[in-house]
Amino acid sequence: MNRLGHTTERQPNGFGGCLLLALAGLAAMVLATVIELHDPLKMMLEWELLAVFVRPQTHGWYRTVIAMVGMDVAAGVFIVAGAGWLLLLAWRRSARFPVHLQAWLLAIVAMRTIAWLVGDYMSHAIAIAIAIPCDGFVIAVVTAVLIIPYLRQSQRVRNTFIAR
Repeated sequence: MNRLGHTTERQPNGFGGCLLLALAGLAAMVLATVIELHDPLKMMLEWELLAVFVRPQTHGWYRTVIAMVGMDVAAGVFIVAGAGWLLLLAWRRSARFPVHLQAWLLAIVAMRTIAWLVGDYMSHAIAIAIAIPCDGFVIAVVTAVLIIPYLRQSQRVRNTFIAR
């Protein structure tokens, strides 16, 4: 209430400080994901190559590789689509943005963890050592570990994303 007894509606603050840095880091993660999706998507969309992978006489490691690439593509598409949704929420300065961002980050960690564990299991099941990259998993964990506590404790986040 102001001195005249009227209620004043809080206006959201602008993006700045560490919030701007956190959002720039998320944008860099999404951009890196888009760049990394080029080769797996190209491989997944080559019909001749997919035809070789699904033949009954194809060796098990072909199927393992295509399953691992498919899980990586699914996680990448989820990251890019989720980033679009989060961009819309951030643009509107919605109070739902911090909660949705935390859920998105935890979902990415879960997807990357499952993909890595399934890939490791599949490579052991066919008894062929396939090097399973863990860079996506590490990036997801580091991002979640840095951003989630910031979103929960930052006064700037609370003042920027408020219910109207």
